[in-house]
Amino acid sequence: MPSLRGRLTELAWCLRHPRWARDRAQSVDLTATPPPPLPQSDPTKTLYRHFLDKQSGPLMHKWHHYFDIYERHFARYRNRSITMIEIGVYRGGSLRMWRDYFGPGCRIAGIDIDPACAAFADQNISIFIGDQADPKFLRHVLEQTGPPDIVLDDGGHDMRQQLTSFETIYPRMRTPGVYMVEDSVTSLWGGSSADTPDGTTFLDRAFACCVALHGWTRNPHAFRRLGTPPAERKGVVQVSGFCAGTNAIAFYDSIVAFERKVRQEPWHEAR
Repeated sequence: MPSLRGRLTELAWCLRHPRWARDRAQSVDLTATPPPPLPQSDPTKTLYRHFLDKQSGPLMHKWHHYFDIYERHFARYRNRSITMIEIGVYRGGSLRMWRDYFGPGCRIAGIDIDPACAAFADQNISIFIGDQADPKFLRHVLEQTGPPDIVLDDGGHDMRQQLTSFETIYPRMRTPGVYMVEDSVTSLWGGSSADTPDGTTFLDRAFACCVALHGWTRNPHAFRRLGTPPAERKGVVQVSGFCAGTNAIAFYDSIVAFERKVRQEPWHEAR
């Protein structure tokens, strides 16, 4: 039986997202023949091959279509001295996968609320036990790890957890870098995942970030200025740190990926 607080946050979610609440019901045509299955990811790529060939060792739990997304955003960081934070350790299997994938120069930090996960610490793998919805704890982790190059949030998937982790860690990351949130579909689920008082979800925040990304170009009156060579412009247009430090946001089924990059005021011209 949900608590009073749980019922109130679920109500807030439903009021904020009536269409999402309505669309939770799916229809299945049991008379239809499913199409022939397609590969969920490229089996010739390193990460998906690792997952498919895995027969023993610590468990990991992954959607099959995630592996192509990982390769698209993470491949450029292989064989470099990077720091990765993975929120959500589970049984430790993915921590070892990342260490093998990125190479001997990487440092992997796992975050989990379950004290039993401390046992998965290993060479180049450190474990921090705490609540990802606690900004103080997250800042403590960052003091120990330094600014991360990659963050993968596969933690509790509740809205407060995803939102707090993003707001706390993202501005403190290295640039360039990648912040990836798995299982973002829980924004559409409501129920126990909808634990913010006003019904705000992580996808709400991600959609707002899409608007913030256009800090320089969203004003139509800025078009003439942006057609002026940067060296000839006067003054500095003030934009958010997110706009100045984010190159792209990519949306996939159940994943949102933010790519960090130092950006400057854009320039357009006709040649």
